[in-house]
Amino acid sequence: MWRGIPATQLMKHSRILVLLSVSFACVALNFWLITTRHYRLPIFVFVAAIILIAIVLPKLPPPTKAPKEIKNNLLKASASVRRLGFLYILGTAMAIVGLFSGEFKDLPIWGIVAMFAWGGFLIWAAFRGAKWYKDKATLLRQSDHEETK
Repeated sequence: MWRGIPATQLMKHSRILVLLSVSFACVALNFWLITTRHYRLPIFVFVAAIILIAIVLPKLPPPTKAPKEIKNNLLKASASVRRLGFLYILGTAMAIVGLFSGEFKDLPIWGIVAMFAWGGFLIWAAFRGAKWYKDKATLLRQSDHEETK
C-alpha cells in the first residue's frame, strides 16, 4: 500500500509504464551520447534497454481479461496516443523553428534529415495507433452487442 492505494491498483498500468520509462531513458541517453560524439555507444544502450525490458516484463502481473475493462482501456489508450501524436507535431514544429534559427548547424545534413524523417514517422505512427485502438474498441463493443442479443 502506498499513500492509501493498494498495490494491485499501483501495478495495474505497470507494463506500459516500464516500456515508456525505459524507452524515454534510452532515447535521452542516446541523444546525449550522439551529441557528445560517442557514435558507437548508443547500440550498447539500446541492447541494454531491450535486455532490461525482457527481464522485468515477465515479473509484472498479467493484464486483465474483463472485456468491459479492456474496452475502456482501449478507448483511453486511443485518446492518449492521439495526444502523443499532437505532442510529436509540437516537437517537430519546434525543431523546424530551431532549424531556421541555426540550432542544428553543427549536425550533419544526414542527421537533420533523419531527425525530421523520424519525427514524421512518429507522428504517423501515433495517429495510426490511435485509430487502431479505437477500431479495436469498436469491434469489441460490436461483439458485446451481438452477444447480448
